[in-house]
Amino acid sequence: MRQGQLTATIPLSGSVSDDVDLRGGNIIAIAVPTITSGDLLIQGGFDTTSASFVRLLQPGTTPLSGDLRFATGLGSRMVIWPDSFPSPSYVRLETAVPQAAARAFTVRFSSA
Repeated sequence: MRQGQLTATIPLSGSVSDDVDLRGGNIIAIAVPTITSGDLLIQGGFDTTSASFVRLLQPGTTPLSGDLRFATGLGSRMVIWPDSFPSPSYVRLETAVPQAAARAFTVRFSSA
């Protein structure tokens, strides 16, 4: 099993990162830097067409009704990804509020 890291950056005054290409891989963890505030949400897509990205729903709930949301507060957190929840081909990280500075998140992944 190969492991690696990718960086997703949310720009100044933005709340959504650039695309993270996870084709053939699964997220293991997300390192959240110090941020302005806000929960971390995850958007997924089958390709890099902007309109194909949608928020992921909370796994393990019936029905799947809530956004997949991690309470990160002011950041400096490590989000451990659920083993039973496969990753989409492409993801974008989203904060609940715009950021006062550019923020670089580290996405740890594994692949066969």
